[in-house]
Amino acid sequence: MKRSVALLLVFLVLAGARVFAQEQSAPAVVLSLPELSWCLEIGAPGFVVEEKGMAPAGDAARLQASNKKIGVILSAFLEKAESSGGAKECRQFYWNKGKQSPFKKEQIKMYEIGPIAAVEYLVPENRGVKINQQNINAYLAEGGYWIDVHLSKSDYKAGAEDPLQSVVKSIRINRAYTPSVKELLGYGAMYYMKKDYKSAARQYEKALELEKKKATLDRKLWKYLVDQLGMSYGISGELAKSKQLYEWAIKEEPEFPMFYYNLACTNAEMGNKNEALNNLRMAFKYKGNMLPGETLPDPKNDSSFKKYLADKQFSAELDKMK
Repeated sequence: MKRSVALLLVFLVLAGARVFAQEQSAPAVVLSLPELSWCLEIGAPGFVVEEKGMAPAGDAARLQASNKKIGVILSAFLEKAESSGGAKECRQFYWNKGKQSPFKKEQIKMYEIGPIAAVEYLVPENRGVKINQQNINAYLAEGGYWIDVHLSKSDYKAGAEDPLQSVVKSIRINRAYTPSVKELLGYGAMYYMKKDYKSAARQYEKALELEKKKATLDRKLWKYLVDQLGMSYGISGELAKSKQLYEWAIKEEPEFPMFYYNLACTNAEMGNKNEALNNLRMAFKYKGNMLPGETLPDPKNDSSFKKYLADKQFSAELDKMK
């Protein structure tokens, strides 16, 4: 099974990190990892998530968001705990690192708000420029993971309404969390890049089931999701699942060539030579409908068809198609 590397990389970047970026403000931002049944949730209306991603190993995640109207920048990190302990131990670990930064910190206060251990401080200047930046780091611990949420606002003026405190009070662990389709798509892409195809299939399956219940993806991303799931099945040896998926997908998108091409790969690996040839004929028939940046692979360079290349009839049929 093959696809255009260039297009795949574009989609992997989109699914693995940028897909998380919210183009419009949301009432809350979330941060989680593929195998967690909970998420960090921050009630942050008016914030736009500008960056979100995971570590290659899938054991850490981060996001950055901002609310330009009130001038607040938010970042959050979630990673495996360095040692045992709760929010206070988490605060001690990260604050010991934070104290080593070159920025002068004033008016330092430590306190707790429910399960949160916080540090509040003021950075008066940066390289001689007065910025009067108010900062709060809110620390949490959950299930062997530590969380650091950082909020900052420059040109800070103390007043009755503190925008940083209102965000801190909204931070919580949501233990009834269900990832979105796009988050699952990103998780699947991460595992796919790691060549853990069974885990990739598991994430793509969840995404497709959610998408069937309520459509949220544009058609390009939907095709990508289905294609990635089918290839994850095929590469991990679940050929029957791959075949069933692509046959269903063709009914949904009867003129998309990659569904036919990868169904041909699946049939070829199952020993169904004639079905594979029929699928390839359809793939070449609709090759003009490839997604932007993608080209139809050459079957003669695809390992799925290797065992048939010595078959003169098969090779002749391929030549006719091309």
